[in-house]
Amino acid sequence: MIYQKFFKYINENKLLSPGDGAVLAVSGGPDSLCLLYLMHRLSEQFKLNLVVAHLNHCLRPEAEEEAKGVQSLAEQMSLPFVTRAVDIRKLKQEKGISEEEAGRLARYSLLFDVASNYGVTKIALGHHLDDQAETVLLNIIRGTGPDGLAGILPQSQRGKYTIIRPLLCFRRTEIEDYCRENKLSPYTDSTNLELNYTRNKLRLELIPQLEGEYNPRIREALFGLAKLAEEDRKFLQSLARQYYNKLAEKDNDKILIARDSLLKLPPALRGRILRLAVLNYIPAGRINRKHIARLGIFARMGKSGKVLLLPGKVEARCIDNRLVLSLQEAHSVRKILREYQLPVPGRVVLPDGKIITAALKDKDDLIWPPEPSRACLDYAGLEDALLKVTYRCPGDRFFPQGAAGSKKLKDFLIDQKVPFHQRDCLPLVKADDTIIWVAGQRIAHPFRVTGKTQNVLELEYVSDQ
Repeated sequence: MIYQKFFKYINENKLLSPGDGAVLAVSGGPDSLCLLYLMHRLSEQFKLNLVVAHLNHCLRPEAEEEAKGVQSLAEQMSLPFVTRAVDIRKLKQEKGISEEEAGRLARYSLLFDVASNYGVTKIALGHHLDDQAETVLLNIIRGTGPDGLAGILPQSQRGKYTIIRPLLCFRRTEIEDYCRENKLSPYTDSTNLELNYTRNKLRLELIPQLEGEYNPRIREALFGLAKLAEEDRKFLQSLARQYYNKLAEKDNDKILIARDSLLKLPPALRGRILRLAVLNYIPAGRINRKHIARLGIFARMGKSGKVLLLPGKVEARCIDNRLVLSLQEAHSVRKILREYQLPVPGRVVLPDGKIITAALKDKDDLIWPPEPSRACLDYAGLEDALLKVTYRCPGDRFFPQGAAGSKKLKDFLIDQKVPFHQRDCLPLVKADDTIIWVAGQRIAHPFRVTGKTQNVLELEYVSDQ
């Protein structure tokens, strides 16, 4: 009976297909032994390629013996077996994280390594219905949004690997009954009874109290809530992705979102769209609902030029009617390269891969007028100067061609409507300390080509070929 339920759940949720390969996380407890035996039986029908992986947490004296026991079971089934011992307490101290987090980090590291080495893309875990109920309740206690109510998903993506949970429809009691009926001898992890772990306290104290005083089927109720929440999450996420594709565009390292259109959407969609944008730069675990809420307020209230810093060195800026996201480093090119000598003839390769070239031309050979990416200057006033490429600094002044006199470079860039986030990245060509060309914008008036010009310095701002 349990196998039929297992088979049905896999098909309903499309967890496996014939010929798939999967790593089985087997600790030796009831859940993982049930998973091992059911998956092994399924492999005969689906022609699955299975690998057994076991992590020794080095927390209990009996852990090494348990690893040998799991290895023996794998050998009996003629399945490849991989084990790894990790001192979880030491890892906890090194990373500055909780013991639970350290264990999770070590387990996934092993599972991904095994999947990579054996060329499989699926990883099967033994989470069950009771785990789901505990997770949903724990998320509620900690404070969660609608997505947190979905708890543990039947399958989830971690890079190129798919995590599947084929036992999620089973109660813990069903799994224990299966082990007894099939004369399996699971190991008991004594740390599961220690109340210094939050999840253990919830499992051993809170849920039994809720069952006894409020709802004897609280676990099934929480499982049902998770299922409904997951259906809603899928719908909202699909809708958010559609709007994201309409409102957001990628420009090199930046994500640009149309603010007016974004702000017309309901808050539930706005937040999801902003989250999709931020996930271009940092993993999901680095961003939470408070960060997204701050970003939403900033999109609504932010003034042009203001900056909001998010985790992972992500910057948000409001530029005209756009919300612009990028990494901090993208706006710090001038810190990487303060100045670089420009030979004539010659070229400078900039940190972003673009190039500024310099060449001498006869005035009669010029194509006029020059495109914005080219600049033609009278070389007579530049022969003895040191030419260099640099980036703007506080106090820089510039005499734009056609202007009555010099002005602050900052004011010129504002007049030209150069977006704030591009100003630090805009190359300047200087003769000694005088700006003679703001690349792609305008040359300096004193160095313009006139009727008296004989030799022309031609500068070009191009992408690396």
